Amino acid sequence: MASNSIAAHVLMKKGKRGAAAYVHADCSNSTSPQHLNELLDVLLNPGKTIDEWETIDWCKWLIAGGKTPDEFSSIVRRYDNATTCGLVWTANFVAYRCRTCGISPCMSLCAECFQNGNHAGHDFNMFRSQAGGACDCGDTSVMKETGFCDRHGPKAQVNKPPAPNDLVCVAEAVMPRIILRLIQHLRENSKSGVSDVHIVAIQDADQFLTMLHDFSAMGAVMRRVMTGALTNPQIYKNLTECPVADSEYSSYMEESQRVYQEVLKSLPNPEPPDEYKDCPSLQEHLVHRTFLEELVFWTVKFEFPQKVVCLLLNMLPDPDYKEALTQAFVLHYSRISLMLERSTDPDTLSNRVVHVSVQLFSNESLAYRMAERLNLLHVMVISLKYMMSKILIQNSLHDPDKNFHYVVDCGRQVMKEHCYWPLVSDLNNVLSHRPVAVKFMSDDNLLEMWFSFLSLFQGMNVNQRELTQHVEFEPNTYYAAFSAELEASAYPMWALVSHLRDSSTVDLTKSVLSMCLAALQEWLEAVNFTHPGTSDELQVSFHLPLHRYLSVFMCQAVRQQGVPLREVLPPRDLLALIMMHPLRVQVAFYEILSGMWVRNGLQIKGQAMTYIQCNFCNSMVDADLYLLQVCATQLPAEAFLCTVMDKFNVLEWMSLAPYASTHASFLEGEHDAPMLESCLTFLATLMSVRTNLGVSEAPLSQLELVTLLCMGDKTHSQLIELMPERCSTAQSRDFEAVLAEVADYRAPNLEASGNMQQGMYVPRPQVWEKLYDPIHVLLRAVHRRDFQTSMDRFTEYVQQAGKFRGSGAPWPPFRPPAPCHPAYEDPQKLLRSRVFHAAAFVVLHRAVHGQSVSEHVMALTVYLLEMAVASAEPLDPQSQVCQASHSEETEVTDKDLSSFYSSDWLSSNLRKVIHRVRIEPKPAVVFDSSDSEIEWEGADLGEAASSGPVLMLELGAGAGASDESGSSRGVGDAVALVPGTEMVPMESPSPSPPPSALAAASSSEGNDVVAVWGEMVAVGAQPPSTPPPPAPSLTAGDGGPSRPGTASASSPPLPHPTGTEMVPAGAGAAAPPPHVRTPVRAGPSGAQASIAWAGPSGQSTSTDVVPVATPYPRLARARRADVLPSTSAGRKPALRKRKQVMPGSSGSPDALEVNESIISLLLKLHSHLAGTPDSFNPDEPEAAAAATATATATAEAAAEAAESRVGDGPFFLGKLLHRVAALDAFCREAIREARDRLWPRKPEEGEEEAREREAREREERRRRAKERQQKLMAEFASKQKEFMERAMETDEEALSGMDWREEEGATLLASKRDYDCVICSQTTPSTEDKPMGLVVLVQATSVLGHKRRSMDRAPLPTSDEERGNLRRDDSLASEFDRRVEELNMQFDSFSWQLSVNLGWEGGVHVQTCGHHLHLDCLRSYLQSLRSQQRQQSIAVDRGEYWCPLCRQLANSVLPLSPQLGECAAVVRSRPAGLPAIVTEVCNFLKENPPTPMSSSLVEAMAKSMEDMTNSTYHKFKQKSASPTSQSLFLFVSSIARTNLEVELVQRGGSLCQAASTAAEGSGALPGSGSPGAEASALLTPKRSCIVPLLHVLAMHARLLATWPAWQTWQKVAGAGPEPDCAPLALAPLERQVPLLLHDPAALLTQFILLLPLHLDQTYFSCVVKVLYNLLYFQVVAQLSCHLPEAERARRRSCPEPMPGARWSLDAAVALVVQTLEHSQLYLEGSTESSASSAGDLEMQVQQLCLPFLRLAALLRHHLYEQPLPDVTTPQSEFVRLVYYLELVSEGMDWQHFNAAVALNWAYGEAGAARAWCEEMAAFAHRSQVSARNFLAEQHLLWQQPRLLRLPELYDRIFQYYHRRQCTQCHSVPRETSICLLCGALVCLRENCCKQHNVCEAVQHSIDCGGGTAMYLVVTSSYILVIRGKRACLWGSVYLDSFGEEDRELKRGKPLYLSPGRYQLLEQQWLAHRFDHTSKKWVWHRDGL
Repeated sequence: MASNSIAAHVLMKKGKRGAAAYVHADCSNSTSPQHLNELLDVLLNPGKTIDEWETIDWCKWLIAGGKTPDEFSSIVRRYDNATTCGLVWTANFVAYRCRTCGISPCMSLCAECFQNGNHAGHDFNMFRSQAGGACDCGDTSVMKETGFCDRHGPKAQVNKPPAPNDLVCVAEAVMPRIILRLIQHLRENSKSGVSDVHIVAIQDADQFLTMLHDFSAMGAVMRRVMTGALTNPQIYKNLTECPVADSEYSSYMEESQRVYQEVLKSLPNPEPPDEYKDCPSLQEHLVHRTFLEELVFWTVKFEFPQKVVCLLLNMLPDPDYKEALTQAFVLHYSRISLMLERSTDPDTLSNRVVHVSVQLFSNESLAYRMAERLNLLHVMVISLKYMMSKILIQNSLHDPDKNFHYVVDCGRQVMKEHCYWPLVSDLNNVLSHRPVAVKFMSDDNLLEMWFSFLSLFQGMNVNQRELTQHVEFEPNTYYAAFSAELEASAYPMWALVSHLRDSSTVDLTKSVLSMCLAALQEWLEAVNFTHPGTSDELQVSFHLPLHRYLSVFMCQAVRQQGVPLREVLPPRDLLALIMMHPLRVQVAFYEILSGMWVRNGLQIKGQAMTYIQCNFCNSMVDADLYLLQVCATQLPAEAFLCTVMDKFNVLEWMSLAPYASTHASFLEGEHDAPMLESCLTFLATLMSVRTNLGVSEAPLSQLELVTLLCMGDKTHSQLIELMPERCSTAQSRDFEAVLAEVADYRAPNLEASGNMQQGMYVPRPQVWEKLYDPIHVLLRAVHRRDFQTSMDRFTEYVQQAGKFRGSGAPWPPFRPPAPCHPAYEDPQKLLRSRVFHAAAFVVLHRAVHGQSVSEHVMALTVYLLEMAVASAEPLDPQSQVCQASHSEETEVTDKDLSSFYSSDWLSSNLRKVIHRVRIEPKPAVVFDSSDSEIEWEGADLGEAASSGPVLMLELGAGAGASDESGSSRGVGDAVALVPGTEMVPMESPSPSPPPSALAAASSSEGNDVVAVWGEMVAVGAQPPSTPPPPAPSLTAGDGGPSRPGTASASSPPLPHPTGTEMVPAGAGAAAPPPHVRTPVRAGPSGAQASIAWAGPSGQSTSTDVVPVATPYPRLARARRADVLPSTSAGRKPALRKRKQVMPGSSGSPDALEVNESIISLLLKLHSHLAGTPDSFNPDEPEAAAAATATATATAEAAAEAAESRVGDGPFFLGKLLHRVAALDAFCREAIREARDRLWPRKPEEGEEEAREREAREREERRRRAKERQQKLMAEFASKQKEFMERAMETDEEALSGMDWREEEGATLLASKRDYDCVICSQTTPSTEDKPMGLVVLVQATSVLGHKRRSMDRAPLPTSDEERGNLRRDDSLASEFDRRVEELNMQFDSFSWQLSVNLGWEGGVHVQTCGHHLHLDCLRSYLQSLRSQQRQQSIAVDRGEYWCPLCRQLANSVLPLSPQLGECAAVVRSRPAGLPAIVTEVCNFLKENPPTPMSSSLVEAMAKSMEDMTNSTYHKFKQKSASPTSQSLFLFVSSIARTNLEVELVQRGGSLCQAASTAAEGSGALPGSGSPGAEASALLTPKRSCIVPLLHVLAMHARLLATWPAWQTWQKVAGAGPEPDCAPLALAPLERQVPLLLHDPAALLTQFILLLPLHLDQTYFSCVVKVLYNLLYFQVVAQLSCHLPEAERARRRSCPEPMPGARWSLDAAVALVVQTLEHSQLYLEGSTESSASSAGDLEMQVQQLCLPFLRLAALLRHHLYEQPLPDVTTPQSEFVRLVYYLELVSEGMDWQHFNAAVALNWAYGEAGAARAWCEEMAAFAHRSQVSARNFLAEQHLLWQQPRLLRLPELYDRIFQYYHRRQCTQCHSVPRETSICLLCGALVCLRENCCKQHNVCEAVQHSIDCGGGTAMYLVVTSSYILVIRGKRACLWGSVYLDSFGEEDRELKRGKPLYLSPGRYQLLEQQWLAHRFDHTSKKWVWHRDGL
């Protein structure tokens, strides 16, 4: 060894390159180079650390074979002939998936391969990888060749030359030793007991692994070398065997081997079944044969370290290696479950496991080979079962003492952390391959193991209903339970079912069903469920995977494979047992919705919602319903129905006893009605749902889409997300086609408030008319309110479309069910059962007789009866005759529904009259007789009438209020009576007849009906068997006094305490005592009813009856009463009496007289709901009736209306009765007889007369109703008018003082104006002592600084070339900074600070909402805001507050000067001429008022100025080092300039109105056309605060103006200095800024602030005229600098105009050139090209003068309230403005008009101009270059500020920026963000670029936007807006093709720019309205 070491060191002395060349030569000539091995013994000595840089570098040089590593790498890459990409990525990598090109759903592409492939028009998306992955480009087993890029695929590498033989000869010799060194390192660091040992080991080997990654990246040639070393068993054996020689290395290897063996034992294998103990992948002791197998072992042991995983995956393009890696992975697969269970971070480990497995198992042939050779499927199932076997607990279903079944504990980590997810994911992956799935279903042992595994989930997470108190801690285990069933049971189930498509796989299906049934039987025995009657009412488990496997595979066998149902059905006795648990789940689901499980907390409702949620419904509720439908058709119908009603606990409710408890002992009183409704809903669902009974895929997709759309308009992504799914499969291919059929697309639009909507799909009209299925909506509505929403939308549509014109709400349009698959019996066979007929009889009877039956229950009952009639099977004529002749009286037993009818013949049962019902006796409960104990209560009965179609309605006052689902509480203690129904309370039994009986007449048109002794009898009908005794008659008619105890107009229905007897007429019952008057409810309308005492003959006085017009009217309770509608509008009081139980007395007879049939009940119900006696006419065709009901008049529509499902209760009852009549002749005759018995006709009256009479009565009732409605409306209008008059009288004065209005210029000036304080509501003027203020928001703005000179919008760079072309220094702010820097160098600061304005960057902008308040009130308001405890979204300590009236944000107040609105100007007598006016102005400037006296107004103005100063940032306030009066004056005057300029920007950059309007209408992006076209009315402020602002600024400006400003005025005006006044120069003359370099607009704002603001308009015009002169010559001088030398020479000779003559452009140019040419200002030999023609030059002059004229016009508009001129075209703007400003007063021909005609000279025309030019020439002599630069760029044309132009496709932005480095920290930000103002890239929410504890995005918002910035967050496509101290997510300006945002890019669909949204963003920026948008603002605390 020593000699070897010496030889190696000698070789190393040659240097790395020399030694490598020597070794390369040695390897080329020998297969076992001795010198290389000796060298590697030294370099790779395990005694050295693995990450030693020198060792790694030596390895690289050696493999390079004499070349540099980089040279070698490039040479090897040339021979890369890999056909697949294989790029491996980790989590959060952005990749693509093309479903059009993909064969496997796991297919993915890297960005480069995707961009280089052709995927135009494909269904693709971009996604962010969660677990990592690899690019599949070139892999034909995963994707189609058409999607390959040009570099990959079988045909891409055809012409690549083979690599030379000696190119990698050294690598082949070195690579095994390198891999051995890595294995040795992993062994060394595997000692147990050390925490995080695996993390440290991988970190130490990081550089070593990086070297291996670099080798792999060289391409296929080097990868083959590496894979050869990894997969060669001989190499592994030779290098890992311990050497025989006794040496240090042999000792090391022995120790290494010992450690390795110990670690192998620490990773045990799950115990396999005996028959699989010989399986190689399930061996207890692992034996590794290659480096690859051991490396995979260490990968598993070290919890899949990312770098090792990526190394293993990088070599997958080698096909032999891929199979070897897959085999090694499968050998260790069973041990992965143990690692997942032990891991402290199972989520990360799961992702990394799947990162590997998805690459290996996505290949179908490879997965099948693993299943064949290594029993992969068995390994997976055994591993899953082993993982779950450790967390089992005893099942608690039914009797725990007899339950021997064990289920998983959902509270354990394995379940809650989804540790099983990788194993289940892999199983689903391999089962997606058909050969593997077939093998799975062909192996009985495997299926037995699988169902044994599933049984561990069967009945897990049992819920026990809490009955006494609310559960203390709500468990959250249901998340784990539902996830486990979906992922571990349902997904594999759908994967298997997807391969069973035809009859060729019938045997597989039967095999699965056989094993499933066996497992199900074992489970039933284990839980000791041996009889269907086993009680399970208080517990439920939603998890029945075995039942659902049976259901789904049975359905697939019948529908897809043509297997007869009988061949796959379980035995009938077993089927009865199997049915019970799915039925219990259904019952529990409805119990939860009914509130019976409320004490179990919100989590139980969450389970019910999850059960039907879109991801679960196909696998759970649909499978359960299918199984129940099969049971319903295969089990006896009578037994099935009785079982269902028993489980729903409604059998107790099915009682006709008047006293009986209306709820079961199991149910609380408030739950019986909801459970009845639930039972009927469940039966309707069973009857009508065809999801698994034969509906094909397309209609089913249509139904699901319609259901979603009816619950609310949806976006495209919501529809895809909410569509029920199976096994996470993609949407059906016909999704888009079906969507186009049923929905219309509504494009996204912008609301006026700035809210942004997304593209939505809305249902088409045909959906509501033909497709809307309420039953299916109930099945899919996760929230019950979704069903109500769908009904509201349906009602709205049918009313708007004229399909329904009823006064109430329509009934749900339940649809006739679709036909069943021929293999099934129709579940509607249940409806042919006598039990159902009896149940329908009871429901209808209770509905007719007022026993708390909601209209929804009625609608469901009618719907079920309609289906029963439609599916009825007629019997043979013989049996019909026999049964029809059976007419003896029948007596049935109450609650025994099977005894009501003797057969299942529907026709007979519809007609059969139930005469008596035997009821159970009940101890009598009577009222206390004391009069004083009668209590009358008023209750509002109108709530339900206005609530629309709800699921349940309350009943009267005693019933309590309804909950959301409409369940009625306390129904057992309440009753409502129909007109004439009498409830006789019993004090004691007495045989004596009553002294009186109440009766009510129902019609004044001759249709008299009298209520006698509780029985409503039509006059002329057969009288009662025992007539009532005579009674005196007494009438309380209209206007008559109301007796105590009689009905009053506002009374509720009469409550019916439990136990009160209902005494039938003629039964010999005792009458009530005389002092108890029993009220009769006439109906829930509004007018009084007449009460009459009936005489012996039953005659009575009549009264008007008004139909009940409520959407779902409450029905009354009565017995043997012919129900007629009440027309009384009165509400009767509720009678409450204390009840007493009379022991031993029997207050109820054993038999109750009924005398009703289903047909008679239907007729009565129709009459009651229609509000008309005998309302149903069987002779009227159904189509005509339907047409009438739906207000359809045409013959075509009548036929269509016959099939219509739009109507109210009478409509559907009429349809049902028509169908009953059409059933057979017996039914038609029964309907006729029932009508004659209920409503007997007068003998002399024929059919025609009857119809005419009914029509007259109907018309009369309508007329009365209309009159009452008109009367009510008139009363309402009168009261409204009276209220408005009073309001106008009291507020007239206040309204007249309101100072805001809709048109612009809202701050009006009126004499001694009064203002309304929005806090105290007082109207007062603003005074010095008690000033008023204007609510304002003050903020910094840099909008003006972003003006650019280019007409084109600057683009956001999406390439390096565009980034290089983007200039950030061509903005107005940059230009101003350069100018100020030069001014500061050339002139004294005192002078230049008075020649310009600041505010282009960080200026102060003030805006108002237009409301006023007292400053004292504001202080109190702010104090109250500070005292509020809750977290506020405003900074009250910084003066922020919400406007008390409009709630807009404000942070200051502008005090209102009392001078505002003064009409008297300082000078009313105007001077004779311009010179005199100039002198007057000079005098005003000299008379600068002294310091104002201290007052509240002055203090408020100072505070307002302080707010404005504090609103911006220090660096923007002044440009000098220390503040001076000039610098402060500059800041103050610049505020006025900034606000005027901002208003001009908001007006579109010009005062041209026509172009603004045109741009508005076209919707074009701002900046897309002329400057005028960019304006929008949305930007112009509705209320201006310019004038109050000027008052505040003027006060401070006068205090700061300590220099003689009047001297500047004299110089500008051309007036000579006064002889006795020496000039007080601010600076030496040569350091003063020449007037030609002063900004005329700055001078204008200075003079306006220093002059009295209420000066006469003449003085303002004078100032403008004087400054225009200066401006004109500045522009001429500027243009002269750009004229060519020859042009200047030509123009200088123009003579000066004569005194008094008009100036011309030529004369002005001549004067300027003559004066300046001697100053060397013009460059000699200048060849600058410029407009030389007179017309072009004149146009330039006008264009450069316009900015000043616009500002002056705005000032005049605000100060003097003069409307702006009507400028219609940009060409006429200059002319309009000079006339508006009175620069030109006389008319002239357009031909002679030019800018020079607006010159107005006060003194000698040329003197002032020549003086200005001479002053400029003097400066030019001193500094020629500066003078020329100043003058040449004095006035520039700036375009409107705009945001950057964004590309149409978002992908361009994403691809360029998402990996781009920050220019400051040079790292890739996690949330790359781009400023939309300048294009800068910032690190959002990162500390890397933080400065002074302020993050980069916040600092950039200050530097770039004055505190406002808009960032496009690249990783989410959202716009982030920063406004001052706040920030918000504004929304996205990029939408997909369906008009939707894609926040966080989760869907990854292509996004396109939304011009409308981007325009809105720009408008809100320009208008400074971000603070007023309804966004969720948060405090960013400098952390963005």
